[in-house]
Parts: sequence; structure tokens; C-alpha cells
Amino acid sequence: MSEQGAASVTSVTKQQVADELTQLLSELLDLEPDLIDHDVPLSAYGIDSMTSTWLTGELGERCGVVIDRVVLLDRPSVAEVAEDVVAALRGAAS
Repeated sequence: MSEQGAASVTSVTKQQVADELTQLLSELLDLEPDLIDHDVPLSAYGIDSMTSTWLTGELGERCGVVIDRVVLLDRPSVAEVAEDVVAALRGAAS
């Protein structure tokens, strides 16, 4: 996803963001991506405030938007985080 124009940013889907986050979790946890359930709370994978800081930085860099780490703490699953990131991307593009 990296650096994109405003028009392409608004076309980023929740699935694309969820896939990026799943890839990051896979690398962090040394798990196969298909073992990460998008509806399971991130805390079930051991994600805490420290790892959420790293994850939001990496995900934000890949998606081209600043993501507050609170998003990962307040919105506990991959699917919910993806919703918030897409909303942030659309808000940044307008």
C-alpha cells in the first residue's frame, strides 16, 4: 500500500488493511498468516501496549496514515482495526 495519492487512498479496503495487519502479526508472532483469526481479540495473541506501539507504527507506514496505538487497544480485533484505519485513510484524504 505505501505512498499513494488521495484517490487511491480512499479505495483501500478493510480487507487490504486486515491483510497488512495479519502479515505484521504473522512476522511478529512467527505464525502462519492463516492461523490469525480476524475476529479474535489481539490480546489473545499477546499484543499489549508495547507491541501495539510497534504494530501501529508499522501498519501506519504501510498504509500511509498515522495510527494512534490506542486504536489497537480500543478496537481489539484485526477486523475492527482495519475498519478504523480505512476510516482514518478516508478522513486524511478529504
